[in-house]
Amino acid sequence: MDRTRNYLLIFAGNLVAAYCIFEEGTFAKPLMFATFMLLLIMTIDYMKSRNKYTLE
Repeated sequence: MDRTRNYLLIFAGNLVAAYCIFEEGTFAKPLMFATFMLLLIMTIDYMKSRNKYTLE
């Protein structure tokens, strides 16, 4: 549940930031940008959790 809340906050933040950057009045580009960023972040988190790095 904690990861889900963090992902939703990241998605909302990216959507607002992209809407301010593109400034077209439509949600198509900001929504696509926020979705791709969310997928990228989720993939990075998955890869990090899969490979447990240690300093041995």
